[in-house]
Amino acid sequence: MKKAQSYKKANLPESWDAIIIGSGIGGLTPAAFLARKGQRVLVLEKHSTAGGCTQTYTRKGYEWDAGLHYVGEVHRPGGTMRKIFDHITDGRLEWAPMPEVYNRIVIGNRFYEHVAGMERFKKRIKEYFPSEQAAIDKYMDLVMDVTRAGKTFFAQQALPGDIDDELYTKMSGQFHTFSCRTARGVLREITDNDELIAVLCGNCGDYVSTPGRVSFAMQAMLTRHYLDGANFPIGGAGRIAETIGEVIGSAGGSILVDAEVASILVKDGKACGVSMKEGGEFRAPIIISDAGLRNTILRLLPSDLGQVVGLPDQCRGMELSDTYAVLNIGVRESNKTLGLDPANLWVHPGSDIDGNVDAYEKDPMNTPMPIHFISVPSAKDPTWEDRFPGRTTIDVCSLTTWSIFEPFAGTQWKQRGHEYEELKKKISHEMLSQVLRFYPNLEGKIDYMELATPLSFNHFLGREQGEIMSLAHTPERYQKRWLRAISPIPNLYLSGQDVTSGGIVGAIGGGVAAVSAVLGKNVVQDLR
Repeated sequence: MKKAQSYKKANLPESWDAIIIGSGIGGLTPAAFLARKGQRVLVLEKHSTAGGCTQTYTRKGYEWDAGLHYVGEVHRPGGTMRKIFDHITDGRLEWAPMPEVYNRIVIGNRFYEHVAGMERFKKRIKEYFPSEQAAIDKYMDLVMDVTRAGKTFFAQQALPGDIDDELYTKMSGQFHTFSCRTARGVLREITDNDELIAVLCGNCGDYVSTPGRVSFAMQAMLTRHYLDGANFPIGGAGRIAETIGEVIGSAGGSILVDAEVASILVKDGKACGVSMKEGGEFRAPIIISDAGLRNTILRLLPSDLGQVVGLPDQCRGMELSDTYAVLNIGVRESNKTLGLDPANLWVHPGSDIDGNVDAYEKDPMNTPMPIHFISVPSAKDPTWEDRFPGRTTIDVCSLTTWSIFEPFAGTQWKQRGHEYEELKKKISHEMLSQVLRFYPNLEGKIDYMELATPLSFNHFLGREQGEIMSLAHTPERYQKRWLRAISPIPNLYLSGQDVTSGGIVGAIGGGVAAVSAVLGKNVVQDLR
């Protein structure tokens, strides 16, 4: 494989067939599609490691995945998501299925299981709530309705901006009947059982919002995505960028790290290249930005041009997703002896998820964190024991609030001061206590811990308030007709989760929309 090079050491030509800003999966996906068409693609990554939220990092002999914890649908060779991954990695990426029970939802001290398989899922939920069978059936029917409607809605996002109103309504209308309402609003119409709603929406952290704020379409799409179970990349999430990098390199393309784009170059009203923060320029007739909608419009486009197309004000008005902290834990003992479960834990203090979050946001220093996600990645990867014998890793993602980190927003990474370090200790202790609550056999065995705060996401992902998934998946978001892969600037395309939906799969969907717009065809239809 031709590994990613540092921009400072690279000696590359100025002209390329396409330039991708950002090496997250939303940037790597269109890069690989174009490379498979024989195009020389340059991928520019501002940080020292490629992959965005799919990258891994190591400390003290441990490895953690930055943002990938599980993925649905890829275990089915004939499924669309598996076809896409096989195409962009040339079939080199392999997947390990998680157990039949892939999520456990904890409400107070009560446990509920999310089980792979639609009929098994329905049966298990009905066993928990025998008087709610009609509501559960209705919910699953709505999930499938949204999935079907979503296909044409997301397809229109790759069509030219002058698409007429009639075609737009035809392709989006059915989806909007679901997307314009909140998950909690729809669910309350089919059941008044708050515990059932909490169980169905228990993994709401996957879209980084709450049932009362998120579009029902997003909740339904998430449920459908995992109905057949969950999977984990064999060899860790780092294999994603590694295998895609091989595809890009084989066509003469390159991935550059430490390569921060200062601005998008525009000539005669058309995007034509990028200027680099460290100096120098690259040129291409196709520019695809995976830097996020707000970063692209508010930071990378010339300000006068941004005002002309009218997007800056619209971008500023978009609601941001919620804020999380991530605690990475290392244990110097094999999972074989510890016996930790590969299934994820989603932990809530009570069934009123929105109420729990609201109470925390009002008084975060004196109220327990309202949502915890606990994952054991070392138990999901069958190659882990060979790569890191005698070691176990645990990830804890917990909802927090930007308000307690905002006072440190002007500080530098690793130089934020004593008060900030004390805040990190407090949060780390609370998050670790949740791990020990469910895995008491880890008491006294923790070898290493490192906390990533919202400021870490600002630094590494270019966020503003630690919003892991950038734009929030509100009902209002899906009403924004201008939020699409084709930008108002000719030759400039938008990719990633801001175009479609959040998470790894959402970012891939954004990448597919971007490359479909570039090539003028639905690229998924060509996959075998």
